[in-house]
Amino acid sequence: MTLASTQRWKGIAGRLLRINLSTRKIATEDIPFPWIQKYLGGRGLAARYYYEEIDPGVDPLSPENKLIFMNGIMTGVPAFGSTKSYIVAKSPLTGHYSVTNAGGYFGAHLKWAGYDGIIIEGRANSPVYISIMDGNVEIRDASSFWGMKTAEAQDAIREEVGDRRASVACIGPAGEKLSRIASVMVDHSSRRGGAFGRGGFGAIMGSKNLKGIAVLGTKGVELADPDGLRSYLKEHIKELKETTGNHTKYGTLQYVGPLYELGAYPLMNFTRTRVDDESLMRNLYAEVMRSRYLAKDVACVNCPVACGKFLEAREGPWSGARCKVEYETLWSLGPHCGVFDYNVIIAAHQLVDEYGFDGISAGYTVGFAMELYERGIIDKGFTGGINLRFGDGEAEIQLLELMGERRGVGEIFADGSVAAAERIGKDSIKYVMHVKRQEFAAYEPRAFYGIGLAYATSSRGACHNVGGWTIRDELLKPKIDRFAIRGKGLLVKTLQDVRAYIDSIALCTIPRRSLNLTDDPSPEVVNYITGAGLTGRDLVIAGERIYTIERILLNREGVTRKDDMLPPRIMYEPVPDGPAKGHRISPAMLNFMLDEYYEARGWDSNGIVKEETKRRLEII
Repeated sequence: MTLASTQRWKGIAGRLLRINLSTRKIATEDIPFPWIQKYLGGRGLAARYYYEEIDPGVDPLSPENKLIFMNGIMTGVPAFGSTKSYIVAKSPLTGHYSVTNAGGYFGAHLKWAGYDGIIIEGRANSPVYISIMDGNVEIRDASSFWGMKTAEAQDAIREEVGDRRASVACIGPAGEKLSRIASVMVDHSSRRGGAFGRGGFGAIMGSKNLKGIAVLGTKGVELADPDGLRSYLKEHIKELKETTGNHTKYGTLQYVGPLYELGAYPLMNFTRTRVDDESLMRNLYAEVMRSRYLAKDVACVNCPVACGKFLEAREGPWSGARCKVEYETLWSLGPHCGVFDYNVIIAAHQLVDEYGFDGISAGYTVGFAMELYERGIIDKGFTGGINLRFGDGEAEIQLLELMGERRGVGEIFADGSVAAAERIGKDSIKYVMHVKRQEFAAYEPRAFYGIGLAYATSSRGACHNVGGWTIRDELLKPKIDRFAIRGKGLLVKTLQDVRAYIDSIALCTIPRRSLNLTDDPSPEVVNYITGAGLTGRDLVIAGERIYTIERILLNREGVTRKDDMLPPRIMYEPVPDGPAKGHRISPAMLNFMLDEYYEARGWDSNGIVKEETKRRLEII
């Protein structure tokens, strides 16, 4: 990096809480400033702590695993998109290093309380929650909250700490029962939060007898140049409105129609991309959402975009159900299961949130179960009488309830689709769309080959965010054919590095372009906050360094080229319909892209980081 100064940056607290639940010891410690210089904060800084503190052989549900919560430079500052906070831990779902993030107010309050992060270790003897009220930190009894669903628990915890402004991250019954697809829900009851969703981190909290964390901060954030920051944001507000206008109106649900039209919206466990009655899909388009189901636009802290869409079911037996719905979860709980009714999807989503599941993995798992049922691999005797066919919304909700309670057939599916396939046998694993045991998101990789490579190489298992959302580039850049394999290695590497530095300064990706934080960044907003004098090149190199240390962590946990693979359906079965009809990513095609990708990254042909790459990036 160009910055040689040892002066600490503004915009960050420079310290974290270390809480040992076994000994009930609470300590405050300084974060090594060279780590901040190299890894920025958020996802990157948390990965650096993971490197030092989590042994490769640790069981994810043992007391030795740690939850590393970490904010970044932008968390909680008065700038749009400054919402994000991160958790890094060994994932119960994948068995490897993983990372998850949430928006809302949790990270902001933690920084306003004077901390950049929390490291939680050990295991409490009985249920507890953590209360952080500015500088007053306590481990409190949570026995009366254990068993509560997420909204009820958050309200009860706020009442006990005595301040409704407190932000609460907690688990529901899924986490308590150690579901490996359990999430950590943030401010679900106040409708202003999100979820630390992917990777099963709710099960880690459950394994530690940790029901939740309540945090309230009132100290604010010291900025290097507050006047400069205000002026910069004012200059870019027009660009923000231009680039995020559809997010304000429709949220991420704006992508449903366009991606369906492109043949990139997978239906019924990636068996098709078209429905016979096109009106079914049109019922899910964003315009219908806004005109018929929208209850409220929801914004994260300090953000005028308000991309969150809080919806209400209006018809049928599920009328009155309410929750926030995103593009990914509309898909997983809807068309992936053959369900095309917002009312059913909202009801299923509310259930998922209340039990505290990752909405993508939970919905995916139900759709996977439906395909097994349709194929006769499981039957009514296996399901306990549930007619688990695609399109049956009542059956979907029944299975989700059983998964949340770990009752009956729900016990089989409560840990996600790969674990279910391993329990069922009968070659059912070949119908799971996953990489490294994490289920696919809502994009058909046979329609955008870059997404296939992104899924394969994502450092947390199949993921379009950490892995790289290639669709914009494959559509808008004329030299990048979405059905080509050449050039995808460098494209995916570039997007992954950008996302790594964005996640590490802890900026929401939606407004980042309006702040000139792209693959050729102008870091003015970061420097107004920190006074660090960073260059755009510093941010790009930091992103590459962060993604590379994540791969080093995966390498030492046994992940190599053999794990950067796609499921048989994607490699051997062509898309049967729609604009991508006939396309697949064959093993030879994937291997070509992997070779190109590894070369661009400076990894060897087996996907292991080379020593010279470690030296070039000054990893440690």
